[in-house]
Amino acid sequence: MTSKPESKLWHKLRDGTQDLGVFWTRLESWATPGIPDLHGVLNGQAFWLELKVHRLKSLKNIALRPHQIAWQTRYSMNRGEVYNLVHHPSSSTLNIFGGVRAVEIGQSKVSEPLIPDWSCESPFDWHGVVNHILSSSGRVGN
Repeated sequence: MTSKPESKLWHKLRDGTQDLGVFWTRLESWATPGIPDLHGVLNGQAFWLELKVHRLKSLKNIALRPHQIAWQTRYSMNRGEVYNLVHHPSSSTLNIFGGVRAVEIGQSKVSEPLIPDWSCESPFDWHGVVNHILSSSGRVGN
């Protein structure tokens, strides 16, 4: 059985952050539409992470479903930490977009490529991913 691209991304994230001590919980959220794929906590800072693999040539929108956009928007408005971790294979980049931007990044017609909140090229900087998320805490809506 072939793994989904998001499952492969999850395995890379899990293995790449193993030495950091992040406590990850992977959710099968088919029962509650919109809930992100992962819940993480490190040093008392909790956050949610939606995993996406973007196959199109340019990064003009992220394939967020309406339930995901709604959940991330409401969660962010309540000062919760939620992020979209987007692997873009055609540019060999890993990108982070805050959930506060869910409506913007989920739009289907954007003329210019999206600018991520954080990005790195392959080989991926998993420590940088976690550091960005933890350092962004408290800046929801900025």
